[in-house]
Amino acid sequence: MMIMKKKFAVIGYPIKHSKSPQLHEAGFLELEIDASFEKLEIHPDDLSAWLTDEFINYAGVAVTIPHKEAVMKLVDKIAPAAEKIGAINTLYWENEQIVGTNTDCIGALKALQTECPELSEKKVLILGAGGASRGVIFALKTANSKLSIWNRTTSKAEQLAEEFEIEAIKDLKAVDGEDFDIIINTTSVGLKEWESPVPEDFFSSRNIVFDIVYDPLETKFLSDAENVGATTITGDKMLVHQALEQFKIWHGTELEMEIMEQAFFE
Repeated sequence: MMIMKKKFAVIGYPIKHSKSPQLHEAGFLELEIDASFEKLEIHPDDLSAWLTDEFINYAGVAVTIPHKEAVMKLVDKIAPAAEKIGAINTLYWENEQIVGTNTDCIGALKALQTECPELSEKKVLILGAGGASRGVIFALKTANSKLSIWNRTTSKAEQLAEEFEIEAIKDLKAVDGEDFDIIINTTSVGLKEWESPVPEDFFSSRNIVFDIVYDPLETKFLSDAENVGATTITGDKMLVHQALEQFKIWHGTELEMEIMEQAFFE
């Protein structure tokens, strides 16, 4: 396999919102890496054909919604963490094989550790049961946190709870937010809208509240938490930390976090 130029991309549908190119290009500039990073809108129906025909032209590819789970059936090899999570967000070459891994779990863990360095035994409520929540659950299970999950579709929460051996919550109205150390929104509620998956009065000042949504950075979910004095973590933290891990995989080198943090706001 010959890659004449270091080309990278992020694939999704839609893809306009992605900040991956600006984060990675900041790293290229800082470390003088001769490479490019583009956004590619790939329809779900075209994903298999694109990987077969076009991936050969790329040194690495970031995978975003809605391809993270579908791509698992299309790669040659899956890293153990991605296999357990059931989702892939990073593709790279190894011995002429396409390998899929997941850096979302590391991104979530490091984002949480900015405000809570010791996560063992912490009681955590995870809102949402999609691909993103799988990475968060895996990360926090690894950290030995005590997890509960809620989803608007109860059966999905119950399915994930059984798979990862955690608690499923059927009725959010029967839950007191004060009972949890950490509350995490992994749903898309709040993405480009002033909505929250929980009532305004759900939070307590003792909570650490984390929203993986980063557009807008200040979501209603986080605003409601701030109003009662809770500690909040914005979605850019997870995005940057997972991108730093991708950078290390693709280039075999560490990049200072501040480089990508600054690029997020440009």
